[in-house]
Amino acid sequence: MDQLIQLKTRGLIIQDDNRVISYLRSVGYYRLTGYMFHLQTNDGNHTFQENTSFDDVILHYKFDNKLRILLLSYLDRIEVALRARLIDNYSINLGFFWYVDSNYYENKNIHDIITSEVISRFNDPQERFLRAYKSKYTSETYPPANMGMEILSFGKLSKMFEGLINDSTKLEIAKSLTLPNAAILASWLNHLTNVRNACAHHSRIWNRKFSAERPVIPSRKDYKFNGDIPENFNTTLYGVISIIIRLLSVINPNNSFEAKVLSLFQEYPQINFRKMGFPNGWEKNPAWKPWTNKL
Repeated sequence: MDQLIQLKTRGLIIQDDNRVISYLRSVGYYRLTGYMFHLQTNDGNHTFQENTSFDDVILHYKFDNKLRILLLSYLDRIEVALRARLIDNYSINLGFFWYVDSNYYENKNIHDIITSEVISRFNDPQERFLRAYKSKYTSETYPPANMGMEILSFGKLSKMFEGLINDSTKLEIAKSLTLPNAAILASWLNHLTNVRNACAHHSRIWNRKFSAERPVIPSRKDYKFNGDIPENFNTTLYGVISIIIRLLSVINPNNSFEAKVLSLFQEYPQINFRKMGFPNGWEKNPAWKPWTNKL
């Protein structure tokens, strides 16, 4: 197999050819190369660093896979909490069909995107609750907010929150999640949407740089993260994990996300966590420390 020969030519230590071929067929050469770059020299020929073996590649692949699954499971909780807050906080003040009124949106384009999505799903309902509502209320064009929000993805919900006018209800949601204003929360939600999409599409995540839609990091004393925050905090997994822990500290104070992250790190001590944005000494003084202690 040409790919196997190429890996050997580049200096990768391979003890079992059949094992490598099996991974190449089941995972794919292109996907696996994403876990090789940091193990190679900068000579322009993709030569592997001395004593690098195929086991090193697979170790990072397996770590990344477990990390993606862990992130997805807890990002789902943030998505559900955002949906509940949008439904409850706005519906109480504005009624069950508030989300289709363009007057409540600062960004009318986002209003059009949201309503078009809901209309499309409502006209050809696949969900049982939509079919039941539509058969009973035949004159309605839209479902009420508690149903309409359920058919929107995390990305659409995040964009909806960003596009709403900056009123007391929007600020109330941000404050309930330990943030000083809605703009910061909107940036966090858009950022986490990108993380969630990368995880859902099985993209390499562990040392990824998230350069699009960077989250705003609060600087005011009562809202800032703990310790000295690295310059790349809002583009790396260190920032992502810190943001998730902070949101979960309010949404689900007894969650086990932090413990599971630390357990995963202990399972893979060979991982260079600095490539994930973690600074020296983070174990004793993590960015999220005040939030796990205070809330």
